[in-house]
Amino acid sequence: MVGAPRCVNWKEDIAPLFRDRCSSCHSGPAAAAGYDTGSYAGVMGGGSDAVANATAGDASSRLLSTLDPASADRVHQAVSDVSTTVRTWVVDCNLSFVQSSIHGGGILDPASPDFHGKVLRDQKYDFQVCQKCHGDDFSGGTSRVACLSCHKEGPTACATCHGSLAQRGTHAAHLGGGKLGKTFACAECHVVPSVYTDVGHIFLADGSLDPAPAEVKLGATAALTLAGAANTRVAAPSFDAVTQSCSNIYCHGATLGDSAAGNTEPRWNSPGTGQGDCGSCHGLPPNHSGTMSCVSCHPSVVDKDRKVISSDKHINGRVDFGDPAAGCSGCHGTMFNAAPPPAPGGETATSVLGVGAHQAHVRATAHLRGPIACNDCHRVPAEVSSPGHITGHAAGAVDTEGAEVFPPDPTVGVLASSDGAAPGWDRQTATCSNVYCHGGGVKLGSDATPDVARAPVWTAAAGSLTCGTSCHGLPPTLAPHLPTMTRLDCGTCHTRTVDPAGQVIVSGPPGAETSAHINGVVDVGK
Repeated sequence: MVGAPRCVNWKEDIAPLFRDRCSSCHSGPAAAAGYDTGSYAGVMGGGSDAVANATAGDASSRLLSTLDPASADRVHQAVSDVSTTVRTWVVDCNLSFVQSSIHGGGILDPASPDFHGKVLRDQKYDFQVCQKCHGDDFSGGTSRVACLSCHKEGPTACATCHGSLAQRGTHAAHLGGGKLGKTFACAECHVVPSVYTDVGHIFLADGSLDPAPAEVKLGATAALTLAGAANTRVAAPSFDAVTQSCSNIYCHGATLGDSAAGNTEPRWNSPGTGQGDCGSCHGLPPNHSGTMSCVSCHPSVVDKDRKVISSDKHINGRVDFGDPAAGCSGCHGTMFNAAPPPAPGGETATSVLGVGAHQAHVRATAHLRGPIACNDCHRVPAEVSSPGHITGHAAGAVDTEGAEVFPPDPTVGVLASSDGAAPGWDRQTATCSNVYCHGGGVKLGSDATPDVARAPVWTAAAGSLTCGTSCHGLPPTLAPHLPTMTRLDCGTCHTRTVDPAGQVIVSGPPGAETSAHINGVVDVGK
């Protein structure tokens, strides 16, 4: 100020001093230990350990102890002669930036009451006050000091006030990608103004300053309910300023209805506590059946280490299953057919319920007929999220029962229901019963041949069911069959079904074979 004794300041004294004595090691992007003495902010700020170097008025500042001849290490003893000047600057002159009749010495020190952001707030953000000296475009004006040298987008740009805030605390986790690979726009939690003077931003409707804290108005993502699921939302998404916690928000799993989730109501003021870790919004796995790894069903979203590889498919209002290019086989089966193995959990053994005799059916390995279609036992979903598929047997219900077999749907199990059969499935014993293909129905059900396996075990060893043991006797006990008949006699009456050598006639290309055997009707004659 005018008349005040000149104080040691950055611009005239310290910057030239550090440039001459320190910059050989501490300058630029590769500054030793991350300490950049080439800028005012760099000297005050922390290095690689983020501990502040200098605090106004603090004689214990690390910068001073580093340069103090009594405590300096061998490297810094060579420059310890600057210690007195630097001490005066830090302690007595409070890190003064410049000796000026307009601004206080702390004009660039965020901790100082003279900091220009605080001065501007006291002026109710009247930027015309700044423009008088720094120019209408803030490029320097009569002061020849450009605001744009620090605020490259201009003093009224969002980043000028919010840049450092966005990198601190929980803001950083939301805006910087975080562990889950998702970056959210500011509008997901706040009303973003068109210009800084919009009511509700800095100013209230009467022109007075809008006091802290910033208003939170949760947006579209927080309000989502998972597509294809029952509405588990109990209330609108909200933020409690007192507890600093969110509730009823989709982005933290509150509407997923997953009791295995670790924390669906995170606290904003608790960064670094794992609130956004994988498993906090939904379980690992969620409370559906099985212990499947994420990548088994969501290979386009995560890798084998559960690292999100496609951020647009995570926390997006839907569940992205499988590989869209692979279709059904993206979750189960292979490029050859979509039936296990592998099962969704990666299992390959036929002794596992999810694998069982799938291949024996879809490939017709016993050569008793052509391949059996998936919808002969299951409802084939129009979409992955269709009820009865991943989401369970009722719309939106959690799948705890595994794949549904012979659901109450007239389009499913048509073959299995032929000739009045009433097919059933027992998950506990892994057996089918009353299935036409295994001896059910009016005609075959009356066959009294002993030891016919009308309740085959799904997980039994391959080849355990053969002609004469799995559907009807050889011959059946039904008229006009005679007990003395053998397999070679079958072709006498069933000429379209069995050849003279007693082999079931199967024709067509691999994977699309057809046969008149096990087709829902008894084919007699030509």
